[in-house]
Amino acid sequence: MISFFRKLSWLVGRGHKEEDLREELQFHLDEEAEALQAGGLNDEEAERAARRDLGNITRVKEDTRAVWAWTFCEQLAQDLRYALRTMGKNRAFTALAVLSLALGIGANTAIYSFMDSLLLRSLPVADPDSLVVLNWHARDWGGLGKPHVASVVTGMMGSIRSDPALGATSGIFPYPAFELLRKSDVVFSSVLGYYPAGDQLIVKTHGQADLASGEFVSGDYFRGLGVPPAAGRLVLADDDRAGASAVAVVSYAFSRKRFSEPSEAVGASIFVNNIPFTVVGVAPPEFFGVDPAAAPDVYLPMHTNLLLDPPPPDPAESTAERYLNPHVYWIEIMGRLRPGVSMVQAQATLGPMFHQWVLGTASNAAERANLPALVARHGRGGVDSLRHAYSKPLYLLLTLVTLILLIACSNLANLLLARATARRREIAVRLSMGASRWRVVRQLLTESVLLASLGGAIGVLVAFWGIRMLTTLLADGRDNFTLHAELNWHVLAAVAGLSVLTGILFGLVPAIQATRADVIPALKGSQTGKHRTHLSLGHALVVAQIAASLLMLFATGLFLRTLSNLQSIQLGFNREDLLLFRVDALHAGHTEPDLSRFYTNLGGQFQSIPGVRAVSLSGNEAMNGGMMIFPFLLRGKKILIATLGVGSSFFETMQIPILAGRDINDHDLSGPAVAVVNELFAKAHFGRESPLGQHLTIGRPGIPERDLEIVGICANARYGELTEPPQPIVYFVYNRVVFPPVGPVVFELRTAGNPLAYVKTVRKIVRQADAGVLVSGVKTQAIEIDHLINQQITFARLCTAFALLALIITCVGLYGSVSYGVTRRTNEIGIRMALGAQRPIVLWMILREVLTMAALGLAIGVPAAFAASKFVASFLYGVRPHDPLALTLTMLMLVGAALLAGYVPARRASQIDPMIALRHE
Repeated sequence: MISFFRKLSWLVGRGHKEEDLREELQFHLDEEAEALQAGGLNDEEAERAARRDLGNITRVKEDTRAVWAWTFCEQLAQDLRYALRTMGKNRAFTALAVLSLALGIGANTAIYSFMDSLLLRSLPVADPDSLVVLNWHARDWGGLGKPHVASVVTGMMGSIRSDPALGATSGIFPYPAFELLRKSDVVFSSVLGYYPAGDQLIVKTHGQADLASGEFVSGDYFRGLGVPPAAGRLVLADDDRAGASAVAVVSYAFSRKRFSEPSEAVGASIFVNNIPFTVVGVAPPEFFGVDPAAAPDVYLPMHTNLLLDPPPPDPAESTAERYLNPHVYWIEIMGRLRPGVSMVQAQATLGPMFHQWVLGTASNAAERANLPALVARHGRGGVDSLRHAYSKPLYLLLTLVTLILLIACSNLANLLLARATARRREIAVRLSMGASRWRVVRQLLTESVLLASLGGAIGVLVAFWGIRMLTTLLADGRDNFTLHAELNWHVLAAVAGLSVLTGILFGLVPAIQATRADVIPALKGSQTGKHRTHLSLGHALVVAQIAASLLMLFATGLFLRTLSNLQSIQLGFNREDLLLFRVDALHAGHTEPDLSRFYTNLGGQFQSIPGVRAVSLSGNEAMNGGMMIFPFLLRGKKILIATLGVGSSFFETMQIPILAGRDINDHDLSGPAVAVVNELFAKAHFGRESPLGQHLTIGRPGIPERDLEIVGICANARYGELTEPPQPIVYFVYNRVVFPPVGPVVFELRTAGNPLAYVKTVRKIVRQADAGVLVSGVKTQAIEIDHLINQQITFARLCTAFALLALIITCVGLYGSVSYGVTRRTNEIGIRMALGAQRPIVLWMILREVLTMAALGLAIGVPAAFAASKFVASFLYGVRPHDPLALTLTMLMLVGAALLAGYVPARRASQIDPMIALRHE
């Protein structure tokens, strides 16, 4: 602090220091002059000799000031003022440089904001670094769909995915395993469990029912996370037990939406799926749960699922039995490490403990050979479902915008090279007057850093707009999209660092190159010298830009072809003019057989709407993974087959061709159980024999078997993942099979016009039938399918925009480089034309240089594109990474753009008047 005030006082007295320096130098000159006068020189000669002996007084002053404090800051202020004046005099250059950098920095900032939100941000809880997420992996999980693989996992409620390194991996465990791990107090100070209730909970408040997302949590959930309530209290251990009072905790946003204020929500009564709950507290506003992809509206104690889950036909599959069954995996687990316990120690302790427990659940050698192995992972960022879905796409986008920034920076370096050459005389004057080379380099670097900083400042505005646009594209109309980015201090610090680094790295070479000029020729204003070196370096930068642009255009071509292939997939049904919506009468109090009659009556009323051509329903949204796998007995052989429960006229409504037999009709809703199989099923299990009239037996242990007669064969249709091939399917009547029981259904309406125009009428019909029945998930079939390929659509759009931006920047750089070259070669071109060169020859001479740069760029870019294409192979469909069509079109586009950018300066060169050009030589 004392040092600071000393420097401050020195700055205040700077004028006195300058006066003292002037007087001291004058004193030395006077002393030296007196000595020379004593030696016989007259006054004038003595003064000249004294000044000659002392040297350049200005240089002496500068050297003296260099030892004073804060001189660097003074010189920096001078450099900034001079840079601002220079930029103001060259507004076109400044605008072009700043705009190109703003686009590159802004695009990088927008993508980095999402990367920060997805990969770097921690859970808004106490001490997130001590949290651990538990997973398991196995060679294969067997169970449903894979009967040939023995596994201790016989049932699951959750997700499982394939990991290239670990095999099948998941984060769901049996409840007995959760109780085991909860007792490991040597490792964890608390263990918490949870599982999502989905986004289909019907929550009624103040008589108004709506869909909400929920999560069942253990009694230690909030305490283990260290989350304080915003109002009331949170779920306690005593709330999570069978027979406890039904309580709920709501999110802060839900409390504001339904109760105006969080304090008003505490003590309020709500109905969840027609079961009364008391709201005991509100979660804090920044808390979104442990899964960034979920963000529940309602948190319910784990054991309240005993109240909400409908009883299954088989008592052995009831929710109560799920708490006891060690083979049903459904609960997700996190723990908080005790102080001093590391991840390595936790893995070493918990791994053998879980292995011993899961070994006791195996009943044979095959199951013991394929046991799940526990894996402890850092839980700082919570569950990684959102990262798993978006990390690879965002890394790819970050690579693309980095290429854009490199192209923009190369363009800036090229512009600075051309500008430095135009300032050769100015720089030579400064060097000849005694300025050091480093001093001039620093001045030029100040200008480049200032340009980059202005580009970064405007880039923040570009990033703000880009974040909103990218969020809209990724959300694709979904209200529950949870990946939100923002310009926080991490991102702004990254922008500042990136701007300064860009200015230094890409301004250094032009600055060094500019200060290597020969002073004497530059002072004479000669057009010769080292400008050819500048041209060569500028051409090299243009070549690099063309190579980088080729990478981006090639990736764009691959994604556009992938999108075209996805949009041309034969679905097996007509996606147009089809309205889908979900009706849930089960949680409004309807039960069988009234439930089926209610849905049938609704279907009849929908059919009477003018413009509705056909109506049907299905047990689930097939395109969203609603297919269920069940065991069938066919000719004494047990098989596992994908199934879909449907209503009458389903195939007519979906316009799936019936190849043999008939569609399901109204009589089948109450008559003998029937089924329709697709062509793949018929060929796989009956060969050339007709399956019509054959019988299938569906059943599970503890559930009465149901005999189904095959009455029709339909064409193959794709459901779920569009990129997966069609699979054998059995369609049965939704209310004629004991399991799954009738619940919410999805209606399909084939309309004569815009399907969304019928939504209001549909809601009115359902409200008149029962005001307590909720209509949700309203959308068209076309929109639902577009959701499935939203990632590919977003990539295609973003890549196209980024590639066009890179191409424009490259063309601007090419134009600037060629135009600068033409200006510097004006005399040479004038001499050529004076000696008889024709305009076409001059035009071709310039365009030949353009083609040479384009050819070199392609020669570098094509191998790089082939090497990089393997990294995008997982995003492609129906396209090879080395697709020749995409590469050919990319090369033609680049060559055409290069010729177009070079034609204008080439044409200007061909119109040079030889007499005017030679007059300047």
